[in-house]
Amino acid sequence: MSSPQIPDELRHNLGTRPPKFRQADFPDAGAAVRGLSAERSTGAVDVLLVNPPTPDGAVWIRTQHRVGRRSREEMIWPQCSLAQLGAMLQPQYTVAIIDCVAEKMDWKTFEERLRKHSPKWYLTQVTAPTLTNDMYGVMLAKSLGARTIAFGTHVTPMPTETMQSFPALDYVLRGEP
Repeated sequence: MSSPQIPDELRHNLGTRPPKFRQADFPDAGAAVRGLSAERSTGAVDVLLVNPPTPDGAVWIRTQHRVGRRSREEMIWPQCSLAQLGAMLQPQYTVAIIDCVAEKMDWKTFEERLRKHSPKWYLTQVTAPTLTNDMYGVMLAKSLGARTIAFGTHVTPMPTETMQSFPALDYVLRGEP
């Protein structure tokens, strides 16, 4: 590539090296449109609501009334907040709920289900004691192209800090649903 022609009255300001212009780097609009209009798998959903697998496979309680604790009595609490959100989103969106605690689901099985559902939006409840573990699900969903959202007792008071620490997290819902 040859250097651009520079008028003599400006050349004295440039020194001896010819200026280097950055090559244009335009986004591929065609690829974006193809991605948006591509057919999705049979089980694909718009929104996937998730209570992720627990760090140790035990029963953990993640609700707005319990600040994330391991259940000594192995009692599974229904994820009412996920059910309520799902009810509000339907029928405008296709919605699925995965409660890994209730289903005693490990990460390998969860990842298979996540791939099957191929969500556009991944929404999960997180708590401080299981935060790093919970964000693994966010990272998996993001790697599959989903927009990620977290809510819960940890992200409500610390949204900015959480998003800075976990760049795969796109949005935070403050306040408990």
